[in-house]
Amino acid sequence: MGFTDRFKNAFKLIQTFNPPGVPTPPPSYHQVAVTRVPTEGGRIITIAGQVGIDANGQVPDSFQTQVDFAYYNLSNALTAAGASLKDVVHVRHYIVVNTGNEKLDQLDLIDRGWQQKWIDMMDRQAEGHRPPDTVLGVAGLAKKSLLYEVECWAVIRVVGTT
Repeated sequence: MGFTDRFKNAFKLIQTFNPPGVPTPPPSYHQVAVTRVPTEGGRIITIAGQVGIDANGQVPDSFQTQVDFAYYNLSNALTAAGASLKDVVHVRHYIVVNTGNEKLDQLDLIDRGWQQKWIDMMDRQAEGHRPPDTVLGVAGLAKKSLLYEVECWAVIRVVGTT
């Protein structure tokens, strides 16, 4: 996105883009987010890591199903805080490197299917918003059965508050 495109979006709270001279990232995010922090009614929302646990507290065996539940839980947490996926300014993905699934473990973290699910969700719920993200391969998460976790920061403006 060039300067002209960024100027057109000057009144948006969050502007994301890939600057010249910086490697182009995968399509799931942009390298930079510039967030206008409103002085009146501005709120920074931090969402703790959301994992693939269903409403009954069960952890599915499938990596893909865990990703689906993690995204569902993330969206619900944002909604509960008065935000949406459009308000996200940064995302962090934690992916267990050695899952015990030989076929999955042979793939690079970026190729395990979570990225396309993220893109689809952001296209569907956030008008294609691509906040910067960080992807980390980890040895494990809070429970041995967990394979994926996602956390984020969001910024909103609550009109009529100080």
